Amino acid sequence: MLKQKIYLVLGIGTDVGKTFLVEKLCRILPSAMAIKPIVSGFRDDDKNSDPAKILIALGQRISQKNLDLISPWRFEKAVSPHLAGKINFLAVKKFCLKKIFEAKSQNQFLFIEAAGGVMTPIIKKKTFLDLAAELKIPVLLVSANYLGAISHTLCAIEALKSRKILVEKIIINEDLPLVKKASQKSSAAIKNFTKIETIPLQKFLKKP
Repeated sequence: MLKQKIYLVLGIGTDVGKTFLVEKLCRILPSAMAIKPIVSGFRDDDKNSDPAKILIALGQRISQKNLDLISPWRFEKAVSPHLAGKINFLAVKKFCLKKIFEAKSQNQFLFIEAAGGVMTPIIKKKTFLDLAAELKIPVLLVSANYLGAISHTLCAIEALKSRKILVEKIIINEDLPLVKKASQKSSAAIKNFTKIETIPLQKFLKKP
């Protein structure tokens, strides 16, 4: 069960299932809200973009206005945000804090989805780790079950711990194609090292 109502959703890397998790939570939880402030590789006509998927999950129309409300920084280039276009880190932080204030005032669930991984740069000298430290909200960390994911997850956890960021749960997306068939799942090993509740995504979604 989720202990709070407001979370930053981080991933150990790109394409591990952050948006899929956010979509499902928006459909499951009453009056949930979600934002993805920064997105690269975005096209206006792509109905399968991450912001479009979030809007559909929220039951909202895909329009310029609604896209601006959840993803103000949208870039066509599919590269790291700091290379995609001009971003003001303080403006991103203020946007997130405004949404957090609104969610608290309305007693809503709010999920703020990052782009890429924990250390993905937002600007030249600021990453999503910096944003997490400044927002001071708990994290749901999305991991996976591919070869190397244990190491990537533990590195992400060490980085988050170094900034005193609370990771409430590590959620393992076991539906990603494996680089190599694994003889055992990664959940037990990750939990053993981190002492953080580690749960398969599909199991988590049954009772978030």
